[in-house]
Amino acid sequence: VKSMNDSQSSKSHSGMIMLTKITLVNVLLSLPILSNSFTLRNNQVKKVSFLKMSAHKTEIIPVKCHDDEDPVLRAGVAELFKLYFDELFELGCDLGFQGFQNEWIDLPGKYDFGKMGGLFVAVSVPEGAESQKDSKDVVGCVAIRPLDDNCGEVKRMYIRKSHRRNGVGNLLSQCIIDHAWELGYNEIKLDSLERLAGAVKLYENLGFSRIDPYCECPEEDHVCMNLFK
Repeated sequence: VKSMNDSQSSKSHSGMIMLTKITLVNVLLSLPILSNSFTLRNNQVKKVSFLKMSAHKTEIIPVKCHDDEDPVLRAGVAELFKLYFDELFELGCDLGFQGFQNEWIDLPGKYDFGKMGGLFVAVSVPEGAESQKDSKDVVGCVAIRPLDDNCGEVKRMYIRKSHRRNGVGNLLSQCIIDHAWELGYNEIKLDSLERLAGAVKLYENLGFSRIDPYCECPEEDHVCMNLFK
């Protein structure tokens, strides 16, 4: 038989638990959920929201580069391409065999939207800025080029080290996959390296499967993957 003091203590304890739950819910509801949008080739905007403790949002936008209409953005892409090259070189992989050094000079080159390709960048937009037009902090990129009429190849996925592990890679990946299907491709291929464990894991989480090599690469840990529509 419980005493009156025991009953009052139990009620008090239950009340504290309920108050704690309510406080926790209020804290969670107060966390900032930032909207990340990417603009596709047809100028439609798709939005993806996720919980992110940051005063910035990320916008994914297409890069045409034909007439230097946005030299700042073009320079940002060229810088990312060079960072991509330098980071792989530090890991012991020299992309010189692909003629990569010329890519950031000839943008958009093989990734031309008018030639069944595409080039997109992730732009970090600070709080208070209305859009990427108010900030040209280019933090990531991804591209696609045709292998044939039915298959596109994803290339040059790169995220600045300071912006990794916060969803930018996933946003870029979803954007380029959607773009590939809009172009009419039924299959997407890509190649990577086992030493780029984070990238390989991202592709596997997106549904890519490992396949036999479809392109030449001198690296022993070369990985080829594909995804069907």
